[in-house]
Amino acid sequence: MSNQKNYAGSIALTKLQSAIITTKKGAKCILIPIDANYLTEKDGSVYINCNVVVKDEIDQYGNHGFISQKMNTEKYKELGKDKANEIKLPILGNIKNFAGLTNDNAGTTHIAEPINPEEDDLPF
Repeated sequence: MSNQKNYAGSIALTKLQSAIITTKKGAKCILIPIDANYLTEKDGSVYINCNVVVKDEIDQYGNHGFISQKMNTEKYKELGKDKANEIKLPILGNIKNFAGLTNDNAGTTHIAEPINPEEDDLPF
């Protein structure tokens, strides 16, 4: 049986070099330059390479780790180790382990009670 861990997170796209614009109809948009943000284009899609760091200890904000941007291997090799390390790519967001937690309709988080197999009435 695999040991699956479920994490939720978010990525702050505005930490990338970007421009926030408003269209004539009032829609807010983010314009993100691909090359200036070390994004990767492949097969008609654009990707951001990330590292996910999971810590054993929960930090003061209740986070279990963070998501940071990383440079793709080709760009890293092109720039060289020293030049690539001078570029401070951003921490894009945090992660929380939500395994064993449930939310009620009021948005309150509760620890889920384990299921007792002897009390289970499922037919399988």
